[in-house]
Amino acid sequence: MAQDTPVREGNYYGGGEGGNLSVNLKHIDADIYAISIGTEVPMENDIPGCGGGITGELIMEPSGGNFFVENEDYVAGSSSPLENERYCEITLTFDDEGFLNVQEQNGCLAYHGASCEFTGQLVHESAAG
Repeated sequence: MAQDTPVREGNYYGGGEGGNLSVNLKHIDADIYAISIGTEVPMENDIPGCGGGITGELIMEPSGGNFFVENEDYVAGSSSPLENERYCEITLTFDDEGFLNVQEQNGCLAYHGASCEFTGQLVHESAAG
């Protein structure tokens, strides 16, 4: 039986906003994947670094998908950047060269700190070298 969507399972590594970004995709069933995203910016010249991660599941289309996680710190009507977004939203897209492009949309500050982001371009571990 042929699959309509390519299996995108595996580890992806690359650079983000001044640091390292990694994504692990595990195929669960049909177009459902488990996802784990990690980010790390090392401390440099007494400037604090940061790190964080987020996990969950998403529906993956052939070109990518949108990952949503409910923000545990959400408070309706709050003006705090840690509390005013109901969801952490991250867009994943695969380009024609096989790169995974990850773009944090909003609401993810509580998962990684102010100096990090879930944004960057990654390559599958089998292509890294």
